[in-house]
Amino acid sequence: MTIRHAVDSTAPASDTWIRTRVLVLNASYEALDEISADRAVTLLISGAAETVIERVPHFPIRSQHLVIGLPETIRLVRYVYLAHVAPIGDDSRATLAGVLRRDKHRCGYCAGWAHTVDHIRPRSRNGPNTWSNLVACCANCNSTKADRTPEEAGMRLLWEPKAPDPLARAQRRIWKEYAP
Repeated sequence: MTIRHAVDSTAPASDTWIRTRVLVLNASYEALDEISADRAVTLLISGAAETVIERVPHFPIRSQHLVIGLPETIRLVRYVYLAHVAPIGDDSRATLAGVLRRDKHRCGYCAGWAHTVDHIRPRSRNGPNTWSNLVACCANCNSTKADRTPEEAGMRLLWEPKAPDPLARAQRRIWKEYAP
């Protein structure tokens, strides 16, 4: 069942429709996430989802044998169970393996390969083992920074360390499962 949305919005251009965001609902109509339009069209074509609300004005996505209206909201055909995950915040305790995985083994100071982690505020100054105070670090940058803050060592962080999104890994697994 497709519902046409009553609100008029601007039509996407033929070269930008792929970046349009589409709301994904679980089979029980609970909102799960927003995904790119190309991913939504893939789910529709594979039969893993159905259109709930079509984007207005109508924007057809065409292939050699198929025409699909660009959706605004889709619903998964099969229910996806998402286990409850305890909230993780920037001040939550972090592990060495977790920080390296979050930073993809890239040094927070030079982007080189990292084997260890660095306390941004050193442990000698009561720096905690939290997501916001730990960053992956290569041996060279770790020894250069030593027991100082990045400012004192004349070093700059390439990104602000934050707690990882606990649902991101589960979400990637779900989309991979639905991939044709």
